[in-house]
This record gives sequence, C-alpha cells and structure tokens, in this order.
Amino acid sequence: MSVSAVKSGAAVWRAIGSWTERGQAWLLLHKHALYGLSATRVLVGVAVLGLLLSNFPARHVLWGPGSFWAEPFRENSDFGALLGLYEGSGPLLFTAQYLVLIALTVAVILGWRTRLSTILLVIGLAALVERADTVGDQGDNIARIGLTFMVLMTTNAHWSLDARRRRLGQERGVRTLWERIWYGAPFLPGWFTTLLHNAALIALACQLFILYTASALFKVQGNLWQEGTALYYPLALHEYAVYPWLNALVYDNPYILTVATYFSVYVQLFFAVGLLHPLTRRLAILGVILLHGGIAVMMGLPWFSLAMLAFDAIFVTHRTWHWIERRLIGLAGKMKRRAGEPPSREDQEQVPHDGARRPSRRTQQQPV
Repeated sequence: MSVSAVKSGAAVWRAIGSWTERGQAWLLLHKHALYGLSATRVLVGVAVLGLLLSNFPARHVLWGPGSFWAEPFRENSDFGALLGLYEGSGPLLFTAQYLVLIALTVAVILGWRTRLSTILLVIGLAALVERADTVGDQGDNIARIGLTFMVLMTTNAHWSLDARRRRLGQERGVRTLWERIWYGAPFLPGWFTTLLHNAALIALACQLFILYTASALFKVQGNLWQEGTALYYPLALHEYAVYPWLNALVYDNPYILTVATYFSVYVQLFFAVGLLHPLTRRLAILGVILLHGGIAVMMGLPWFSLAMLAFDAIFVTHRTWHWIERRLIGLAGKMKRRAGEPPSREDQEQVPHDGARRPSRRTQQQPV
C-alpha cells in the first residue's frame, strides 16, 4: 500500500471522527429550534382551533351522534379502540367533549401544562377526526403527526405560561420533586431530555422532507404537471373557488398557470436540499410560504396550510424569531404609550430611553 493511500485513509477516518464528535455535541449539548418549536406550538394550535371552531355548527353530523353515515368506514378503521372515546355520546355529552377538546387546544396555544395538554389533544383530535376520515385532509394528518413528536420536545421555552411558571420557580427556588413538577422545572437528566428533544426534532424534519419530496415526485409522473396545466383543474372547480375572480386570473392566463404549476413542483422537490445553505434556505422557506398561502386563499384550505407552515417554522433560525419577537414587543410598547398606559418592565428592557433597542437579559440567557 502506498504512502499516499495511507494518508488518504487517515484523513477520511479523521473526517469521520470529526463528524461523529460534532453529531454527538449537536445531539447532547443543547436543545435546538426552541424559538421555532414555540412558534410551531402556537401556529398548529391555531390551525386545530380553527378546524374545531369552523366545524362547530356541523359537529354532530360530521363526528357526533348524527354521523351514522360514516359507520361503514369506522368498521374498517385502524383506530378502532380510539374511536370508542366518543362512541355512544349523546348530543349534550358530545358537545361537552368537543368543548373540552377546544379548551385543550387553547391550553396548547398558551403553553399551559404544554406536554400534558399536547398528549390529551393529539389523542382527542385523532379520535375525533377518524370518526369520519373521508371528510378530513392532509392537514389533519400532519397536525397529529407533528403533535405526537411535540410531546417529546420542549415547545414551551418561549411565549408560554409554562415559561413564566419556570421563571417564578427559579426565583423562589425549588427543592422537592413536587415543586419541580408544579413549576415545570426539569427533574430528568439534562442529557436525556436534550437527546430526546433533538431526536424528535430530526424525526419531524425528516417527516416534512418525505412529505414534500414524495408529493413532488408523484406530481412529476403526471402528464398534466409536466405540461404545466395541472393547476387549471382544481382552480376551476367552484368548490375550491373562495374568490372566483382571483382563481380566474391564474387559470385564464396560460403563462401564469404554467409558472404557478412548475413553481409548486419545484418548491416541494428542492425544499430539503435548499435548506443546506443560508441563502437557499431563505428562498425555500419563502417558497413554501407562498405555496401554502396560495393554497389557503385560492383553494379554501386555510387550516391545512397553517398546519404545514407551523411545522416549517422549525427551519427558521432563532435569530430571525428573536428579531421578530423584539420588533413585536417594541410595537406593543409604542401602542401602549400612545394609549397612555405606562410601559411594562419587558417594554422598558426592550426599548430603552435613548431610543436604541437591545434584547432583555432574560432573552439573552435563553438556550438556542
């Protein structure tokens, strides 16, 4: 064996060792995407809340006592035991269960006992939606999958009542196990919770990559997508036309129609690869925002689009979320001053008297 071959092999092993060390450090040292997951918690909660509230008048026919039309589908469902959660409920009892599910959704949005609320929400939502799975969409599926992963992750690090309770516990000092549970202080080893959080984060990201890539690959197999005319057919249906005149602007113009069709394919196909570089990551995230925004407005699927964007939020860097947070706090402070209210302590920390902006000490101490 030549000397150059030995040196090349040694260089490869050093590179592998370096990658392994970096991977271990990434998994075990810090919890990642805490800002993004906090935004995910709020956005997916709003999507589920919108789904429940918009269907509240028809709840009995869709999933309640009046949904006898879906019995043949339930007999072949893989969620048989879970469907029994609402089985035999009368109108009043089902409405009470429905309101409890709404309350759990609000608890997740506010970050109140987030892990427990998320567990109960994903169970209740799956049991409800699967009672009539033919009227659901992929937004229901991704919401349930994402909520399941969120049980294993820290999604209440920011913008939550749990974060406020943890700060209160730190100020008072927690000693017993009960106090740790009450104030939300960690009582499991840090390396274990960090590993669990980051592993679930990777699993959620892979789920999104598979979803986008598979969707794009299925599209490119069809002649209509290859010809750039596939979007004509859903946009021309009156069932999807929330704003018919807006849809007509797209499908009546062959150039806009072709660009929009190819755009939807390329955004999904290259989304995962686009995240590898900071510049292309911004383009990829902007692309999915435009894609799902168009689906929400032109096809009348706002809760599906919001659920997808909620989980795409994990790919936005903590610096961007921190910048958005500071701008919103500063805007809230300005509105309070205009209304004649004294600024809060957080507003004073974010907007000092000299007009310069600086992050609060508490924000600087948050892990990334």
